[in-house]
Amino acid sequence: MGEQQNGRLTVIDDAGRVQEVSLGAMRGDRFFWGRDAEKCEVMTSSNIISRVHGKFKLTPRGLLYADLGSTNGTYIENASGSHFLRKNQQYACLKDGDMLRVQPPDQKAGGSVLLLYTEHMQKGKWQRHALGASRISIGRGKENDIVLSHMGVSRRHALLEKAGDGYVISDCGSANGLLLNGRILYGKQALKDKDVIRILNSVFLFTNGGIFYKGSLQGVNLRVRGMNKTVGKGKQILHDVNFDIESNEFVAIIGGSGAGKSTLMNAISGFDKKREGMVLFNGIPMDENFSVLKSLIGYVPQEDIIYENLTLQRMLSYTAKLKMPKDMSKEEADRRIQDVLAMVELSEQKDTYIRKLSGGQKKRASIAVELLADPSLFFLDEPTSGLDPGTEKKLMGTLSRLSKSQGKTVIMVTHTTQSLDLCDKVIFMGQGGRVCFCGSCNEAKMFFDTDSLVDIYNKMAEKPDEWAAQYANCVPPEPVGLGGGGTAPNKKKSSGIRQFGILTMRYAELMKNDLPRLLLLFLQPVLIGLLLGVVADGRVFEIYESTKSILFALSCAGIWIGLFNSIQEICKERVILKREYMGNLKLWSYALSKFAVQILVGAAQSAVMTGVFAFAVGLPERGILLKAGFPEMFVTVWLTVTASMALGFILSALVRSGDKAMACAPFVLIIQLLFSGILFELKGLGRKIAYATVSKWSVESLGSIAGLNSLTMKLQEEIPNMEHEFQEIFEFSKRHLLTHWGVLAAMAAFCGIVTTVLLRNVAKDGR
Repeated sequence: MGEQQNGRLTVIDDAGRVQEVSLGAMRGDRFFWGRDAEKCEVMTSSNIISRVHGKFKLTPRGLLYADLGSTNGTYIENASGSHFLRKNQQYACLKDGDMLRVQPPDQKAGGSVLLLYTEHMQKGKWQRHALGASRISIGRGKENDIVLSHMGVSRRHALLEKAGDGYVISDCGSANGLLLNGRILYGKQALKDKDVIRILNSVFLFTNGGIFYKGSLQGVNLRVRGMNKTVGKGKQILHDVNFDIESNEFVAIIGGSGAGKSTLMNAISGFDKKREGMVLFNGIPMDENFSVLKSLIGYVPQEDIIYENLTLQRMLSYTAKLKMPKDMSKEEADRRIQDVLAMVELSEQKDTYIRKLSGGQKKRASIAVELLADPSLFFLDEPTSGLDPGTEKKLMGTLSRLSKSQGKTVIMVTHTTQSLDLCDKVIFMGQGGRVCFCGSCNEAKMFFDTDSLVDIYNKMAEKPDEWAAQYANCVPPEPVGLGGGGTAPNKKKSSGIRQFGILTMRYAELMKNDLPRLLLLFLQPVLIGLLLGVVADGRVFEIYESTKSILFALSCAGIWIGLFNSIQEICKERVILKREYMGNLKLWSYALSKFAVQILVGAAQSAVMTGVFAFAVGLPERGILLKAGFPEMFVTVWLTVTASMALGFILSALVRSGDKAMACAPFVLIIQLLFSGILFELKGLGRKIAYATVSKWSVESLGSIAGLNSLTMKLQEEIPNMEHEFQEIFEFSKRHLLTHWGVLAAMAAFCGIVTTVLLRNVAKDGR
């Protein structure tokens, strides 16, 4: 009977009585279900059920069921739909969460009998809530009729309302949704007798006699079937991968470089859908229900997903606001944070800046970030990379403990063989993405006929195809199932405005805590303003050439400051962005939060630089819009900094490292210099390119404010009767200035849109 010994059949008859049968109590691999107690091991006292209704067969790869020509027949139901089983039909393979339903021909004559198959024993007993009330609420809040404690459950998650002789269920705008008979519920739907409702890790059975429900502290069991992935021009990097991972198991995926370890993890985690094959999450197809199931999935990439300039407590606080339902109170969030810190043994470091933590502590902090949402399935990519042997063993112990004591199924990718004895199961991957073995370490040594896990690496490297074929021959064939599929639903919506507020506060705090960089940001405009005063010849705003040159330098300074402010801000936290994007982060909220903070920082820098410039160099005697020139100079410099900052964000979204971003900065600056229209007279293509530069619109705005057309040229001092040619680009008028300001603002907005679009590529990182 193998692993099926842990399975359970839960039967609810038409009178609302609940009966639970452990498959481990069965004496043989075949047993019967029916009304006759003498002939049936699973006896259900109901006239709907025939004396011997059907039979079960336990196999190493699944539980099989066949109807024995019963009067009312048997329906098998799952996320793929409902299928009627007939006499002498081939065995149907039951998966975790599948239901057998028996109902009379006339459904109005009475209720139905439901049999729910679960592959793993759940802790606790079924609880019953009586029907009768006009409204029955389900949620996390204590004011609900049925209270669930999971962190992902909204304060009021779902509502049952009486409608005539029955009830209607609706989702109360919950953060993580619910499943009705294996399908995501949208809007309202009338409930039928023996309907199955799933809210995260809780199962509800609706009957005419009441609602039966049970929460599970178990992890997730995962079934992977026929997993293939092809990239490029037909290169296959995963080859027909099949394996099972049981609830609360700690599993390692190991293999040499290029064996497809991380590729496999991305594929089975549900975040990479560009592959073939099926993943069953507790018997539910993951792809079709990912928008609901992903709240139960934690994912820790190889790089740390934490901000070093926040304390551990503050980091977890912001993450809680982003991940948990918006109705989560501060007290609830703080309590969950303390519980998570205790799980990863970091309670004493909660007020420590993350940059001061050790490598092992940072890795555990990344794990804590994912644990906040209380996932049941946990993925980690190379969590022990770069750790010393002692720290590595401690981390492996933490992961093993999480799988057993906290109800998690933990799957990690690693290339080391140390501490693998702590794992319940190891998946050995050979070159080309082939599974060469799946089982315990001792079973692996027997399979490969060696006492060393290191030798297994060498053997797999020599003949990966042969080992994969040999393992496939040892695995029993997959029983026939019902098939199915379905279309993937839309993602559940989350509030982008709320995310924008949280992200903005987090980014502002990150900048505030990075004092050395903050000092540099505000030291630059001071020094630049003073240096401009040093090179100015004392006749600025009197002589045309002197004024034009110093204004060009001021514009270039604003462009440099804007680029420097933003060019590394996205790429340096790309790993964190990808993980948050996988968890429903709105990219426009993220981009807008960056812009909002940087616009304020740029305003402060512009005020400082314009003020120092006014002190060291001077200002025009009057402005175009106002009597004083300072406000207009400040706005122009601010718009220059803002537009350049927006351009820097585009570069930061394009590249994946700060070094590459900084390497692009000189090229961008050179373009601004060449096509500003100040150093060279532009014609043809050059003139068209200039329209797309910040420098052109910035210099022309500054020149208009300074009234360059009215200033004396040096040649005019030597030739008194020489006329100063009027230049339209420096026209001293409100229309001209406001138009140029509008262009700079439009440039910044356009760059913001482009940045958001480019950020979509973050989902492809690491593939």
